[in-house]
Amino acid sequence: MMSTNSSRLLTLAGIAGCLGAILVGIGEFSLQFTPNGGLEDATNYLFFNDVSPERLSFGHFLAVLAAPLYIAGYWHLSKQLEPAGPKQSKAFFLIGAYAFAIGTAWISQRFFIATTVHEITNGTNLSDLLATFSEHNEPFVNVLRVAMLIVSVLWIKLILTGKTYLPKWMAIFSPIALLAVMFALYFFKTPIGIYVLPVAMNAAHFIVFALALIASKQ
Repeated sequence: MMSTNSSRLLTLAGIAGCLGAILVGIGEFSLQFTPNGGLEDATNYLFFNDVSPERLSFGHFLAVLAAPLYIAGYWHLSKQLEPAGPKQSKAFFLIGAYAFAIGTAWISQRFFIATTVHEITNGTNLSDLLATFSEHNEPFVNVLRVAMLIVSVLWIKLILTGKTYLPKWMAIFSPIALLAVMFALYFFKTPIGIYVLPVAMNAAHFIVFALALIASKQ
């Protein structure tokens, strides 16, 4: 049983995680959303031509400054999982925290890629520079996705096989499963899909953080 102070700190961490998911989501939406879609283009990034410099700047600073709040959210989740296995719950936290450190590096570079795209569209020959930026940016998001797969396996295993502070049904809401739903909404061309894809990682984590926070109060 947790002490009152520990419980309060855990709640604050869960709230911080939710806030981080919301703020980074707003920032990433500002950086990347276009009603014409095309976010899957990781070569030419032409969708950035539909995003104004003002939106790019706003989204860049908001997303990068808010991203560290994800670490608090993952600490909250790891403490909920702890009774099922302290070592595995620590691994869950460390992998999740590492993933979003890498994710912060990825999102912080989107502004510079977008600015390069704008310059190319305006007639400046920066294609080689864009290719170099892309080669040094896209691997980060793939590391983030692999880490999400690993923490999701731990999430499901600990909730289903151990005694955590979370109900068994929470195993359904793993980050990777929710991400898959977000991507499916886009690729199956549902009306909401075009709005969800730019913030898929944040939307998935808001759901996880919020449900864990609610479940911890029951």
